[in-house]
Amino acid sequence: MSLCEVASDVTKSTTIGDLPNDILHRILENMPIKDVVVTSILSKQWLHIWSTLPHLVFDHLFFDHVGASAASIICKILMQHTENIRGFHLISKSHTLLQSDVDQFIMFVSNHGVQKFTLDMDTDGKYVLPDSIFTCSTLTHLKLSRCIFNLPVEAQFPNLVSLQLKLFSIDRPVGSNNATLILPMLETLELMCCFNVHSVNLNLGSVPATNRLDVSLNLQSLKICELKISVKCFSCLLCLLQNCPKLVELDIDLLEKVDATRNHSSELFYYLKAHDQVISEALSTMRTVRLRKFKGTAIEMYLVQVIIDNSPNLKRMNIETVQEK
Repeated sequence: MSLCEVASDVTKSTTIGDLPNDILHRILENMPIKDVVVTSILSKQWLHIWSTLPHLVFDHLFFDHVGASAASIICKILMQHTENIRGFHLISKSHTLLQSDVDQFIMFVSNHGVQKFTLDMDTDGKYVLPDSIFTCSTLTHLKLSRCIFNLPVEAQFPNLVSLQLKLFSIDRPVGSNNATLILPMLETLELMCCFNVHSVNLNLGSVPATNRLDVSLNLQSLKICELKISVKCFSCLLCLLQNCPKLVELDIDLLEKVDATRNHSSELFYYLKAHDQVISEALSTMRTVRLRKFKGTAIEMYLVQVIIDNSPNLKRMNIETVQEK
């Protein structure tokens, strides 16, 4: 190569518009959506870039900026979108959208390959998810707050790996005592302040057509927001852990004393000692345990000892204390 050719290459300028589309998408995804839309006026190329953005996030900054026009603007953005939408997120605890508008948005993204969906709006817990959510087979991550699941007798999310529900209510099907929610690929389940979950049968494993059913959960991480210290609650927890052979991380946010009398404490101590083998099996894969709002009571200290003694693969145990007022 001649010196002239080298000098020519050096003087060539590289602009941000010369970057590959996937890198431009990543840059735009870190910008507020209102600023992303503005880039469309830069050139025809930028018009193409923003209309193919795979992840759309409408957060409080967006709602604060557009006010009452939010729904119509979101609708226009969706109508101009030309590619699949992998992520669609509506997040603002101080703003609300009409039920009909959110229904249309969910239906649209469900038909455009959405994988990650978040709904966390100021709905007062009255928003009922549309039936179209249950036919969206592409969903892998679902995060919902202040909503109502109006479950059919049987609903399925075949590819969902993460489900987070907060301030959530589940309505049973008319004429049925229970509903079944099939989640064969689920790895992470988080429930916080949810109502009527007892009316739902979770099917989280591959279900063969047999008379006897042993369900094996794919959960790797489990967060329990409140665990009452009682024989009944601990027996349920052990049952859950036994059916999670892949579980490696357990996070308990609050251990709450139900009854601190000597009789009930003795009953729980006896139960834990009598089920030592079951506890060992339930904790055999555990690598990380977190206990939050720890008060240091005798029963809590004993539980820590039980966890350590029966978790051969435990690598980390975090205990966060709290000062009682």
